Formats: sequence, C-alpha cells, structure tokens
Amino acid sequence: MKIQVFDQSTKKPLMNYKLQLQVRGKDSGYISAVTDANGWAKLEDKYKDQQIAQSVQGAQAQFLKAYDGMKLYINDSLATTGNKQKQPSTTSHK
Repeated sequence: MKIQVFDQSTKKPLMNYKLQLQVRGKDSGYISAVTDANGWAKLEDKYKDQQIAQSVQGAQAQFLKAYDGMKLYINDSLATTGNKQKQPSTTSHK
C-alpha cells in the first residue's frame, strides 16, 4: 500500500520526509516510513482500512482511514527546524 504526503500550504509532495504514524485498529502501534522523490511512502498492506494519524508529540492526532493511493496533507504550521514534525490536515483527498 502506498500513500502520498503533501505540504498542506504549498500542495507540493514532501520528498525524503520521515513520516511517523500512529495506527489504531487490528495492528495498533507506531510505524515509520520515508517518502521518495515524489512524496510516496510504502506501508504494509495490513494497514489498509485501519485508522492512521501523523504522530506528533504534544498535538492531538487526526485519524484517517488508510487506503492505497491515499493523499495525506501535512500542516506546515507545526514544523520545527531540523527534523521537521508536522500534523496532518483535517482532510484526506482520494
């Protein structure tokens, strides 16, 4: 399963972005993935149809149903310098 990660403000794919996800469902826990040059990250198929959210310390998670080809928009307003951690938008685009 692949998801594509975008910057919410610029709508551009985030390349080489370290994505930290929290999974809620049958395979609950935390997973990491790094996006490629086009913003795509590969997740195991077992996460399909489970609830996922960007894991950001100190921020409330917005859980979305995961599906192949999902587009995840990250809010740049929570970015920090260096290793950027961002919060997903409240919308998911199919």
